[in-house]
Amino acid sequence: MKDARPNIKTESSATVQGAPIVMPFGFPAKLNTVCAEVLCRLLLGERLTGLGAVGEASTTRLAAHIFYLEDSYAWQIERIDKVAGCKDGRITYVAEYFLHQSVIAHAMGRDAAQWCAKVKAARLKLRANAAKAKQQAERANRATAKRRQDAEQRALFDGGTA
Repeated sequence: MKDARPNIKTESSATVQGAPIVMPFGFPAKLNTVCAEVLCRLLLGERLTGLGAVGEASTTRLAAHIFYLEDSYAWQIERIDKVAGCKDGRITYVAEYFLHQSVIAHAMGRDAAQWCAKVKAARLKLRANAAKAKQQAERANRATAKRRQDAEQRALFDGGTA
């Protein structure tokens, strides 16, 4: 049987097509994103949980950002399961994410402190629009509710369902 790929190239196809090669411990280029803020907080030694990230980084998808940073930027993010008591009397396990001190030290040697300062400034600038964004969201939700109510009323007269 003949080899299905007789002409094997020694160079990566990604470089031939112009795709960027991600170096280990890379930093996201967009500074005002939740993902950049999550990495910045980890680099500053914070330990993040899903619930904490809601208030601190404005995301309910911390695990998705952690996966993205590991998969796309080769960050070695540690996690431990912690036990938390719930208001309804149960206990549950939550993941706590953090960077090992050696990883932080390595990153700081690669200008992480300067990158974090830029991320903080970009996120602060973005947060200045929070009140306006909340107003826009309220208007959009009222409009959606009105359209839904109108459709339900039409369905009553048409004999169908909305």
